[in-house]
Order: sequence, then C-alpha cells, then structure tokens
Amino acid sequence: MSDPHAREEAPLDVAAYADRLGYHGTLDPSVETLRGLHEAHVLTVPFENLDVHLGRPISLDPSVLFRKIVHERRGGYCYELNGLFAVMLERLGFAVRRLMARVLSGAAPVRPRSHEVLLVEAGGERWIADVGFGGNGLIAPLPLRDGHDERQYADRFRVVGHRDAEAPAFTLQHDLAGSWHDLYEFTLEQYRPEDYIVANYYNSHSPDSLFVRHVICTKPTRQGRVMLLDQKLKIRTKDGTRQVTVAHPDDVRALLKDHFGIDQGEIAAGLAKRWDSRGS
Repeated sequence: MSDPHAREEAPLDVAAYADRLGYHGTLDPSVETLRGLHEAHVLTVPFENLDVHLGRPISLDPSVLFRKIVHERRGGYCYELNGLFAVMLERLGFAVRRLMARVLSGAAPVRPRSHEVLLVEAGGERWIADVGFGGNGLIAPLPLRDGHDERQYADRFRVVGHRDAEAPAFTLQHDLAGSWHDLYEFTLEQYRPEDYIVANYYNSHSPDSLFVRHVICTKPTRQGRVMLLDQKLKIRTKDGTRQVTVAHPDDVRALLKDHFGIDQGEIAAGLAKRWDSRGS
C-alpha cells in the first residue's frame, strides 16, 4: 500500500543509523548487537509526538522514517521508532516478528490493542524488543521467559506469561517503588507493517487520542527519565524528581536541544505558538 505522505526516499543505511545512535559495536545478528543497538536507540532517540501538534502527517514509510529519525535527528512514537528499528534489524539478518500490544498502564477504560512491539530471535532465544514505549519503557531487550526480571539502569522489568489463555499471552511489568505495575499485554500473533496504518491514523488524528490531547517528549537516562508533558518538564533521577514549567519560546528550544537532542527552531516556535493560542 503506497503512502500518500511519503517524501523523497532516503537510503536505509545501517551505518548511518548506527552513527545516529552513537553505536560503534558489532553489527552481526547476535544478542550483543541486539542489546547494543536497543540500548543506544532508547538512550539517544526520544519518544515524541511533536509532528502531531505541528499539523504534520505521520508517515510509516521506512525511507521517510529513516530521514526523520536519522537525517533530521528527530524521534517519533511507537509505529515510527519500532517500525524503523524492525527494518534495521532485518537488514542485519535478524528474524523479527511485529506484534500488537494492549497498553494497560493508566488505562481506564480498557483500550484497544494499538502499541507496536517486536519479537526478535537472537542467540537461540526470543526477545521482546521495544524502543517505542513512552512511559517507563524497556531500555534493553528482555528475554521472553515467564517470570524473568532484570534491572536496566534505574528501572526494573519483568515479563509474566498467562498459561490459561487460549493463545500464548504475556504482560510486561515495571517495578515502581517496589511494586510491579502492568505496562502492556500482548500475544505472539504476527502483524504486517500495513496493519498499523489505521491505529497510526487514529492516534495522530482522533480527539480521544492521548497523542492529540497532549504534547509528549520523553527519554530514559542512565539515572532515570526526562519527560515533557505539555508545558511541564519532569526530570527523574535517583535523588528524586524535579519539575520545571516551560513558558518562554527560548526555553522551549533550549530544553528540546538539551534534553532530547532536537535542535530545530521551527519546532520550538510551533509549540510555543500552540501553547500561547490555548492560553497556557
């Protein structure tokens, strides 16, 4: 299916992608490569929905994603980030299965399955890979083993299997202040890239969508996480959480550059204008 919003094609150059991430490790289809690329991606490329609030279409065409994330040094949300990550892994020889998850974190009422997550085979094992979950998401891939948990820098995660389900089902959980909280649930049903088109349109256009209602830009750090939600910037470290209110246009540009590596004046100006028009 052609994408009417696709721009000029950008070559899908794995070396340029690795350079964007600052990754200089192996590029064979190994566990070491999967871990290295995954970690470098989430610590470098922000989860963000800024284009939604600038009136720009969200294309899922791989060449457009490559240009946006690599050449323009932007981020994106799950369909963009995991979409490009899947293509890069496949070009390196990894077997990748695209899945669809139901977000449970903060979900009331129940949401439809709409989150793209990846299942990757490496080292004779299956791994959950997800570089596109904006709220306390994985930093490194997680082995698909029932009950397996591990610490990833300041966060801790585990995957829980559901043996009584009609099809194999799993829940990814995050340890928050010593208590496990559900992030999302998923089965191993395989999806095609085209299967995300409808969910992508809904999430970028519907007034009921979280991504239409709020500006979001977030990225984990080795000490915690930094998150912009509308005009509130929260910085979480081992010493606690600090919050800053962003108001002046110059402050918007500085924080996008300093915390998320996005240095484009028109984006900062567009956000500042949006907030000003809403009387924020």
